[in-house]
Amino acid sequence: MLDEKLIVQEISQIEGLGVLVKAYAEIASVRMKKTRVNVLANRDFLAEIVRVFDEVRASYAKEILALSKRKGLKKGEKITFLGHNGKTVSVLLSANTGLYGEIVQSTLNLFMEEVRKNISEVTIIGKHGLSLFLGEEQERPYSYFDLPDDKIETTQLSNIIRHIVQYEEIHVFYGKFQSVIKQIPSTFEISAGITLSEERSKTLIKYLFEPSLEKILMFFETEIFGSLFEQVVRESALAKFASRVMAMNRADGNIKIELKRLLLEKTRINHRALNRKQLNSLISAYGYERKYG
Repeated sequence: MLDEKLIVQEISQIEGLGVLVKAYAEIASVRMKKTRVNVLANRDFLAEIVRVFDEVRASYAKEILALSKRKGLKKGEKITFLGHNGKTVSVLLSANTGLYGEIVQSTLNLFMEEVRKNISEVTIIGKHGLSLFLGEEQERPYSYFDLPDDKIETTQLSNIIRHIVQYEEIHVFYGKFQSVIKQIPSTFEISAGITLSEERSKTLIKYLFEPSLEKILMFFETEIFGSLFEQVVRESALAKFASRVMAMNRADGNIKIELKRLLLEKTRINHRALNRKQLNSLISAYGYERKYG
């Protein structure tokens, strides 16, 4: 049983932890709101860019097929004008630190399901994610990249993109924001090429290309890949901040419950001490009366 001194110390520690938890929740809430604005704006922008890219491919299906024939590809195969290694990579977009609630672990679980059943190379982003991965698979080769949780560093992001763009198939595992109270582990698959059988022959809009169709397609493939991946990073950050807000709110609730328990225990200890003092006083008074009464 704890004595009053230990109870007081524990109450002080719990109160300090409560202040820290509230600070984490407030900071995460501010970052979540700021990131949410950027994510929603980028969703619309990227949707429009992808629409234009689709129109370019559909409008000039014949020209794309002609380019593919020069590259020796057949209908049903994929055409790409960038160099790829023909391999598949599974990318875990995790976190550098902890206290992000359940979304980091649930994303790792989804990632490990694919890694264990498929032959693919592994890339880990985030120190905390690397620690969790090594706890599951110590023998599996991997590539690692650091990336801050609170902001996107252009240089670090470029290094990651340069690494994964060499792969033919890219499967990115990340947390996706649905609402403040719900974030889900998700997979985003990026294919390096265009499937020729998917090209529509119907002409939508005519475009003039300068300097050439091939170079325009290379530009689109590179820029859209980079933009899509950056959007996934932002989506992941948004989910993590929302998950931290919820985790800190739950922690705050648990702290209040524990603080209430400790205060009640302190009151009981004080009552027991007071009862003992009163009992001792009565015993002393009774003994004095018997001796001198």
